[in-house]
Amino acid sequence: MRVTLNKPVVRVVRVLRQEIPDLVLYLKAIFLATEAARHTSTWQSADPNKPASEFAATDLFALAGNTYTTSDPAFVSGFPVDMGLSDGPSMGWDKDIATRLTGTKRQETNKDAAEGNQPAYKWDYMNGFMSGNNGATYGWQWRRAPGFFDVVAYTGTGSNRTVSHNLGVKPELIIFKNRDRSTNWTVYSSDLAVTKFMFLNTAAAASANGDSVYYFNNTEPTESVFSVGTGGYTNENNEGIIAYLFATVAGISKVGTYTGTGSDVNVDCGFSAGARFVLIKHANATGDWYYWDSVRGIIAGNDPYLLLNTTAAQVTNTDYIDPLASGFTVTSSAPAALNNNGSTYLFYAIA
Repeated sequence: MRVTLNKPVVRVVRVLRQEIPDLVLYLKAIFLATEAARHTSTWQSADPNKPASEFAATDLFALAGNTYTTSDPAFVSGFPVDMGLSDGPSMGWDKDIATRLTGTKRQETNKDAAEGNQPAYKWDYMNGFMSGNNGATYGWQWRRAPGFFDVVAYTGTGSNRTVSHNLGVKPELIIFKNRDRSTNWTVYSSDLAVTKFMFLNTAAAASANGDSVYYFNNTEPTESVFSVGTGGYTNENNEGIIAYLFATVAGISKVGTYTGTGSDVNVDCGFSAGARFVLIKHANATGDWYYWDSVRGIIAGNDPYLLLNTTAAQVTNTDYIDPLASGFTVTSSAPAALNNNGSTYLFYAIA
């Protein structure tokens, strides 16, 4: 039986014959671009355009945990999450960091290992990240915003170069990690000389042994680029590198240093209701990377702390920091790793 199509149907068929191959090619191009994007310096999630100063602190950083859930996301933030740190505080697990840029890939701050795959790290949510939570895990969550935080994934060249970023201000703290092989997590701090560096996965003091030229090319970052040298930790040829950039936002976040006294030290961050997150590292001597948060407790009493550079479970029977409306207080009972008279300590705090 022969079927005769009317003219409108014939036109539709002709359009489909023309458009479907184009659509297939378009989708194939998207797939290939996505595969190539893993090692492309311009591959980032949608660039932020609203400055951090126009957000509330709770729209830029959130902590969720200790809740068993069968619904996703596992960790609820109230905003789209660009980086997540997860750990089971009482379990002695690895400290995982994952980002929207790298999808299901994750790295551990307590190890020098290359990135691995964790299918649970999912980002298709507007209010959190990760799929599934057994109730023992906590998730610390950051949102990218100019002035506050940015993430950059790029491919190393092995030559001195600059890498563009979207922080919009000079970074005060940058944490680098080679994604493809075992290397230390390399840390730049604007409060230390650019000729000094630290490693996030060790307790070692800031070093000025000359290797910084290989990591940062002994060049300070700017509001639009940061510099890397020829070293494999930050710029190995044809290998993927990721960089996390942090800065101070008035009333929201503070990157800085304080000097220990052995007595209580009030650290003024310019906040109005205290710090919800505090990270501290002894800069000029051996000391772990301590961190606290207000969900597990920053109170006038014992405050549980964790260490980014080890798998150790949280310690709950110490009172090393206390709440302070403008920031936080390092107490006189804190050890030399946090409050030695005359020593310098790097800190990062969020209101």
